[in-house]
Amino acid sequence: MTVIGLSNQLIVPITLWGSQSPTHCISCVLLTNDYKTVVTGCNDGQICLWDCHSATLSLTPRSLLFGHSSPVLCLANGKQTNDNSLLVSSSEAGF
Repeated sequence: MTVIGLSNQLIVPITLWGSQSPTHCISCVLLTNDYKTVVTGCNDGQICLWDCHSATLSLTPRSLLFGHSSPVLCLANGKQTNDNSLLVSSSEAGF
């Protein structure tokens, strides 16, 4: 299981891409409690955070997270503390 804080204070490696958003085979999807972020888990273990624009019904990729080496099977919102949100993920490998 991987626990990641979704706050402005989180420091993670950055992945940059051009005008095309990353493509991946989605294995699970989560909409955060504030309806502002869509999180997708992928068959290759990546997790992508997308900004949700309800006015235009579009998504913009924000972050690509690496940590799992097998398909992400489950994504869940963790307990919110102050202005921090937690994302919990689990993969086919069990962690």
